[in-house]
Amino acid sequence: MKRRIIALLIGAALVTLVIPAAVFSVESTVSCTVSAYLVSLSVDDGSVDYGVLALGQNRNTALYDLTDNPDGMAAPQTQTITNTGTVAEEIRVKTSNAIGTANWTLNWTYGEDIFQSEYDLDTSQHSGSGQLGWLPFLAADTYALPWAGEDVPPGTVRYLELRITMPVSVTDYGIHNITVTVEALAA
Repeated sequence: MKRRIIALLIGAALVTLVIPAAVFSVESTVSCTVSAYLVSLSVDDGSVDYGVLALGQNRNTALYDLTDNPDGMAAPQTQTITNTGTVAEEIRVKTSNAIGTANWTLNWTYGEDIFQSEYDLDTSQHSGSGQLGWLPFLAADTYALPWAGEDVPPGTVRYLELRITMPVSVTDYGIHNITVTVEALAA
């Protein structure tokens, strides 16, 4: 009897090994999408001509107005910045020293061969009324503080006005070139 039980157990074990158990599986899928983001901007028209200015004189790119902007221009040279990227961007600006035969140094004040430069970045172009909110560039080739920490959405425009205050005295009366750089960072 013991042999029969042992033989039955061995037989059952062999049948279990020979006949695999039924295996069930279920599949499902996950749909994934991805896009690369683009940080990009454009500046139009990219050029400012302040003209010939007297020592100590101010001139800015915004529209002239006798009351609110007497140092503006009859034909304004406002720079239009557009977020051409796919994500919100933080816009920053910096300026260089004035490069000529004898360079003029940018400073928050002005003096001999020292000039002052400021900017205003706004959601609308200056219409001639209302004061501009000038912010000084404190040092050459250093980005000014971000504009109010605002994230500029894709496709959105900002208007950049620039203002210069001439040195009180100069050693070089020739043409000087200033480079203003506009940078976009992903917000």
